[in-house]
Amino acid sequence: MKLCVVALALALFCGVFAVMGWGALLHRVGGTVIYPFQWVFSKVEDGISGFVSYFEDVDKLKNEIEALEKENESLKAEIQDAEIILQEQYWLYEYLSMKQEHEDYHMCAASVIAQGGQVGSGVYATLLTLNKGSAHGIKVGMPVVTISGLVGMVTEVGINQCYVQTILSTSSSVGALLVSTREQGLLEGNFSCLYDGNAMMKYLAEDAEITENDVIITSGQGSVYPYGIPVGRVGDVKVNPYSRTQEITVSPFVDFSDLDEVIILTSYLRYTEGDHIPEEEGGA
Repeated sequence: MKLCVVALALALFCGVFAVMGWGALLHRVGGTVIYPFQWVFSKVEDGISGFVSYFEDVDKLKNEIEALEKENESLKAEIQDAEIILQEQYWLYEYLSMKQEHEDYHMCAASVIAQGGQVGSGVYATLLTLNKGSAHGIKVGMPVVTISGLVGMVTEVGINQCYVQTILSTSSSVGALLVSTREQGLLEGNFSCLYDGNAMMKYLAEDAEITENDVIITSGQGSVYPYGIPVGRVGDVKVNPYSRTQEITVSPFVDFSDLDEVIILTSYLRYTEGDHIPEEEGGA
């Protein structure tokens, strides 16, 4: 009711001013009075419009980020697939290179499906499980290698898998020799250097000449390993005060902390140090 009275009064007021010829003045005065309100409403409208526009831009940006993240994940997957293919090709190249270099080797490629270690070995495996077994002709005592060097030997065989004792195992024993001097000794796993991923070569003559970083290979002695497989390099040298022989810490060529693919030697021609002539053909 009050609003109606106010509205009627304003109408009469404006009508009187118009009859009196003061319409233009009334218009200017009204414009002056109303202008601040118009300005405020205009700014509020602009603010609301900008506010809505801001959130629209945020949503758009969020969608773009999500699209880029999906594209990034897709590219990562493609890179990983490419790396796997490259590794497989490199492994195939290594396998074929070894086959070409050692025509007397009969080989079976295998993948490492599990690794185990003795207490104190850290990340360095002393026991490997491979995906090949008796169904593939694998037998106990067969040597296991990579293109880099000696891994160990098969100690247990199942139908579709086998277990390999690496040269880092304290139960391992390999006839070995120094390339430069032809000095022979026995390579064994040892707790004193196992945590560093090293083995130890023992029973070298007290007066044997040993050169740092000299290459160590298998000597071919025994019935397991063929002659000439690279083993590692000479590290620290010390004299055993009890046996009066020298002992060498050996850094293997094979990285036992990162081993995925290996080669099992199913048969080979046996060579011995001295004449390097095949003595007999046989399996390991």
